[in-house]
Amino acid sequence: MFLFIIFSLIAIVAAAGVILSRRPIYSALFLLVNFATLAALYIMLQAQFLAVVQVIVYGGAIVVLFLFVVMLLG
Repeated sequence: MFLFIIFSLIAIVAAAGVILSRRPIYSALFLLVNFATLAALYIMLQAQFLAVVQVIVYGGAIVVLFLFVVMLLG
C-alpha cells in the first residue's frame, strides 16, 4: 500500500512535469518517467501484460517518436 502511494505520487509529479516543462526534451523525459511509474503500478495490481505493453509500446515507440520529431524540428 505504501509503495503504491509512492508510485502514484511520482506519476502525478511526472505528469505535471510534462505539462509545465518549457523544453520539449524535458517534457519527453517526464513522459518516460510517467510511463515507467504506470508500469510499476500495473505490476503491483497483478497486470503484468499491461505493464509490458506500457513499457514496450509507449515507453519505447511513442517517446522515441516524440524525441525524433522534436530533434527534427529543432
